[in-house]
Amino acid sequence: MPSDTTLLTILHTNDLHGRIEQLPFISAMAKRIRKEVASHGGHALLWDAGDAEDRILLESDVTKGTAIAAMMNAVGYDAAVAGNSAVVTYGPGNLARLAQEANYPILAANLSWSETGQLVEGAVPYQLLELGEIKLGVIGVTALSNAFAVFGARSFDAAPVVSELAAHLREQGAHVIAVLSHLGLEEDKALAQAVDGLHLIIGAHSHDTLEQPLVVHDTLIAQAGAYGSHLGRIDLEIDRSTGRILRRSGRLLPLDTSEADGKIIEAMEEQIQHVQGLLGRPVGQTTTFLNINYFQECALGNFLADVLRDRMETEIAFVVTGMLDEALRAGMVTFGDLCRASSSTANPGRAEMSGRELLDALNYALRPDVTQERPAPLRGNPQGIPQVSGLKVTYDPYGDPHEQVVEVLVGMEPLDLERRYSVAATDWELGELTEYTQLDQRKVTYDAPTILREAMEEYLVEQSPVSVAAEGRIQPP
Repeated sequence: MPSDTTLLTILHTNDLHGRIEQLPFISAMAKRIRKEVASHGGHALLWDAGDAEDRILLESDVTKGTAIAAMMNAVGYDAAVAGNSAVVTYGPGNLARLAQEANYPILAANLSWSETGQLVEGAVPYQLLELGEIKLGVIGVTALSNAFAVFGARSFDAAPVVSELAAHLREQGAHVIAVLSHLGLEEDKALAQAVDGLHLIIGAHSHDTLEQPLVVHDTLIAQAGAYGSHLGRIDLEIDRSTGRILRRSGRLLPLDTSEADGKIIEAMEEQIQHVQGLLGRPVGQTTTFLNINYFQECALGNFLADVLRDRMETEIAFVVTGMLDEALRAGMVTFGDLCRASSSTANPGRAEMSGRELLDALNYALRPDVTQERPAPLRGNPQGIPQVSGLKVTYDPYGDPHEQVVEVLVGMEPLDLERRYSVAATDWELGELTEYTQLDQRKVTYDAPTILREAMEEYLVEQSPVSVAAEGRIQPP
């Protein structure tokens, strides 16, 4: 390389989704490339474009992603963008926890609190790096998602904020402007078209494997597939005196499994042991076996419905059985038992519903086609029938599929179709199952960022020992 130029290499990963077994190989590859680039007087950075965390991995789920951040620290990541996995799943408030654990900045310029307009704590909008004579500006943007509204936050259109920050970075002397994006490929293309002067977009979210970067509006767009299958590499040869990019290239490097970084294996083991300690913590006791049955009333379903009703201080509660994964044995209950009982990250919610709306919701939730569905957020579970608290529901599974409910008692009184009732459920039922009713989502309140296992834990701590059984709350005549 000529002495008057500098090599800037960006290594990148995206959408690891908990596949931590890839990290020792990614780290070994990155170390070799960093050493090679440094030997030529260049600079190499390692970025992640989001969703390294995933609740499919126990260590990630139990720590709400901080275990993954600790592993990424060991790998030596220089920056990451906030993905949707640990931020939408556990709420944007979780970003501050991740940022506290991470030794690298977590970028997100388009994620703010709805009421104040302030960036969510833990998010960094951009970085300006001085790499010898070269100044590199990098802006982070995260996925657009309506799910943030549950937590009082919002993600918004990236183009205006990227345009503004790119201009600011150029004023600060940045020679190269990059975007670390968790928007998805089509949105990255639109961003490149909308904002002049972007040199590079490192993308994610759509899991595209781009063997060679795309060029859109003179912007390189790169993405490295998913699950750690590749390490992306971008090389920019930059004139030291002017900061102009003279040559640029990019490619995907298939994961080299011939060498693993032992330091990363040790970091992984440390986090696994840490999580095992958390899982063994006792939280309470049950005097009965709490079984699961997705298509009949069950003790664990009754327990969860009771937890929601108690927590949200309502007359009634209902929750689909698909929120549950594994029965609870009688005796001491550990935090790990609760994690296995429910891996759902749904949040408890409270609404005011008319008797008519409640009847409609129950009829819908009992439809055979609905109970048999296996929506992606339930991770393979059937949605199942609703489990209830404060209600006694009699239904005819062989009657009209759209009108199975025969009788509903609230306490000892018949359901009053005109009266309004306080109802507890989760964001799944209140958001998905009642779209066909007149329920005003603006009047629904959520206990965010509490998730179901945490609600069950607090209930057990306060109410142990707990005894729950199937007792005819919802059944055929």
